[in-house]
Amino acid sequence: MREIKKSSKSDLPLVFLKWLVTVLSIVMILGFLFLVTILGIKIFNFNTTPQTLTESPHREILIPKGIIEAIDIKNNTVTIVVKVSAGHLELLIIDLKEGILLNQHSIKQKKSPYNK
Repeated sequence: MREIKKSSKSDLPLVFLKWLVTVLSIVMILGFLFLVTILGIKIFNFNTTPQTLTESPHREILIPKGIIEAIDIKNNTVTIVVKVSAGHLELLIIDLKEGILLNQHSIKQKKSPYNK
């Protein structure tokens, strides 16, 4: 007949190790799922960020130093012509509605025998 073993001191560390492996496995799985969930939420929120938030609320339009030759306002745009130096003009076109610089041109005039 077989003998029935009674609990001995050598079985106690084995039971503790099985319990420890089970608990650590559960903690690792839950930690991994938590990490994947948090990263998924962050990536989803990053992709749905509206593009208008990246624009600066302070828009600066720099008008070059010189003599203002002409200002023209038509259809929510302002056109400014600035004489920077002799024979050099800067043309700025600004949108009044959005407050942004639409276009800027640098014009260098050449002397002609027909212009005085």
